[in-house]
Amino acid sequence: MHNLSATRCIRRKRGRSMRIEIEHVIEGIRERYEEPLSLHDLGEMARLTPFHMARVFREQTGLPPAQFLTAVRLEAAKQHLLRTDLSIADISLQVGYMSIGSFTTRFSKTFGVSPGQYRRMTELGPDAVEFAAGSADASYTYGSVRGRLHREDGLDHVPVFVAAFHAARSSGRPARCYRVVRSSDPWTIAHVPAGRWYVEAVSLSPSRKDSVVAGSMGPVVVTPGASIEVDMALVPSQRVRTADSERCSLAFALPELYAS
Repeated sequence: MHNLSATRCIRRKRGRSMRIEIEHVIEGIRERYEEPLSLHDLGEMARLTPFHMARVFREQTGLPPAQFLTAVRLEAAKQHLLRTDLSIADISLQVGYMSIGSFTTRFSKTFGVSPGQYRRMTELGPDAVEFAAGSADASYTYGSVRGRLHREDGLDHVPVFVAAFHAARSSGRPARCYRVVRSSDPWTIAHVPAGRWYVEAVSLSPSRKDSVVAGSMGPVVVTPGASIEVDMALVPSQRVRTADSERCSLAFALPELYAS
C-alpha cells in the first residue's frame, strides 16, 4: 500500500471538496486520537451539534466519525509496532485505548493478526505481513482478480483502492488489496486464494457533494491458476450494496486511505 502517496493526494483534494467543519474534525482526530474523544468533543471541533456533525461527517467521508477515529488509532498503533520498542500495553495507551484487551481485540479483528504477531512478522519482512493478512494457512494455491473501473463522475485520473474480501468470513478486513494510481488504469489483485470473493473499491470524488464513490461485485469464484476478470462501476457510496453492512465503506478496512 502506498500510504504516504494516498495521504498527500487526499490532502491536495480535500480543500476543494470537503466542508471546513469536517476538515476541522479530521485534523482534530489526527492530532488528538490518543485522547478519549466523544461525539460531543468532535462536535465542538466542528462547532456543530454531535448529531449534526456525525451525519455530515458520514456524508462527506463515507464513514461514521467513531470508525474514522478507530482507523487512525490502529494505523498509529501499526507505526509504533514497526518503529518502536514500546510494549503493547504502552502502545494501547498511546493510541487511546484504556484497556489492552479492547485494543488487542480491535487490532486483531481489523488486521487478522494480534499486535504481538504483527510485530514479530515485521522482522521477517513485508511479504510475511501481507501473507498473514491473507490467511494463516499456507496450504492453499492462488488465482488472481483483474479488471477495470468506470467512474460515474468521470474523474479517471483519481486514485482508487480495490480489495478482495473472502465471502465466507465475517471480518471486515480485506484479504488482498491494491492501489490503482489512476482510475482508468487496468489493475490486478495477485495471489488471491482459491474460493469465493467479493471485490470492492473506494475513492474520493472531490468534484461532487457525495465525496466518496465506491463499487462492489461478487461473489466471484477464484480457482488455482485462473485470472478472473471484472468490470466495476464507481458510484456514490450511499448507492452501493455491500456484502456486509459493518464493512461499508471499504475505507474502514483500509485505514491507509484516510489515516496519516
